[in-house]
Amino acid sequence: MAPRLHPSNQEARERVMLSHEELEKIREEREVMDTWRTYSRHVVAYLLEACAVCGMLREKVHLARCRWCEDTYICKEGVCAQQHQAELHPAVAFWTW
Repeated sequence: MAPRLHPSNQEARERVMLSHEELEKIREEREVMDTWRTYSRHVVAYLLEACAVCGMLREKVHLARCRWCEDTYICKEGVCAQQHQAELHPAVAFWTW
């Protein structure tokens, strides 16, 4: 009798069957990953912001907040702060140079 190269349908089903404990572990892992993804998006959104002048996405520690604009971030280094002040706040632009 020749050996069988392909498993029968019954053998394949037996290999695929998972116990209730294994299924519960998979569900729990999936819930944890979904929760982590949700929180990680909020954390990343909290840590990053875009410069209002150049549009570069940076960590908030590398950005300065405009004193006069609400919720506007500008690069600390470079000419972004000067450009923002000169264009939007020309009366007080010399204070920041």
